[in-house]
Amino acid sequence: MKKVFKAISVIFGIALCFWIYVVNKEEVLQPTLDETPVSQLLTQTQNPDTPVSLQLGSATKILNKKETVDDESNDKSDYIVECKLNHITDYENLSNADIIDSFETSNSQNKQLAHALYSELTGEESRLDKLLKFNQRFPGNPIALEQMLGLCTEVKDHPSCNQELVQQAISVDGQNAAMWFAIASFYASKDDPEKIKHAFRQIISAPLYQESFADYIELYIDSLQGRPNEDFSTNALSALGVVAAQPSFFNIISKLCTEKPEVDEEFSLLCLSLGETMESRGKTNITQMIGSAYQEYIFELEGNDAAVQELEKKRKQNNVPISLFNQATNLALFDQRLFRSWLNNVRNLGEHEAAQLIVEEAITLSKNPFYQPCP
Repeated sequence: MKKVFKAISVIFGIALCFWIYVVNKEEVLQPTLDETPVSQLLTQTQNPDTPVSLQLGSATKILNKKETVDDESNDKSDYIVECKLNHITDYENLSNADIIDSFETSNSQNKQLAHALYSELTGEESRLDKLLKFNQRFPGNPIALEQMLGLCTEVKDHPSCNQELVQQAISVDGQNAAMWFAIASFYASKDDPEKIKHAFRQIISAPLYQESFADYIELYIDSLQGRPNEDFSTNALSALGVVAAQPSFFNIISKLCTEKPEVDEEFSLLCLSLGETMESRGKTNITQMIGSAYQEYIFELEGNDAAVQELEKKRKQNNVPISLFNQATNLALFDQRLFRSWLNNVRNLGEHEAAQLIVEEAITLSKNPFYQPCP
């Protein structure tokens, strides 16, 4: 049981830093199971009220790390053009906070959403309040609704965190398993077992599983377009840092699926099916890995060692070389078409396949002597 708690905890911790991690050259950034106390990681969640300036600072720290050489392959057929990150505008002094704050008066729905998600918080207005205000002006945006449901798990007594919000989410995106996961988290925060089970069944049977991570990055970048002296590389790097600091709400379902199955057989079956759905249909690595961890926990409860070994085997088979992926995503910061292709593939095919494709495309582009993306 402790083993699976650790697996879920570490995976959750990885999720919070993943979008910054992809531009870092140090493979050693991946945490080991013993680096952080399990109890701390299991309940760890990014503060939704974290100022944008601090979010950007987290990316700055990684840029300041000394790069190391990772020779996973000396095969020249794997060569990928390397652009130096220090060619990007001085990131130490970079902050788009004032620009994002100015979107409050914009008539653009996307800029208003960017303001609600990414602006600095002042006074007593919370992130949830900003999103609720956005939802009043532009009702029915699935990104806003999913985020509001997640934030409601932390602000349970907010008057707008009610069944009406759930019904709005269902009417807008009720075919999407990711939205139903947010609804399940909402019900879990209310400790409503029957509604949680209903939401789990909807996740399992939903025809779509569309997650929003790529949309968050694209929204941030697109909202900054059209400004004088705009620089895509700077905007993309900023987006990775800011989106990395967005709150994630896996922990409440993870806690439920590592407690309820011991005393409720129906929850055991549902958490197992939920894990299978997340692993096979989820679009991001974090969703797939947490789904795998849910299954492992249930299999260990059942004493099904063969199934546990099969899960471990699948995890090993799904690895993409870290150094090649880091080189490819580094290159994408300087090639807007490659970066947006990666985002589209994450959205439509999933993060794992997108990682394979960006590595393949980066290698192909690098073979062209006329390809010169670096400044």
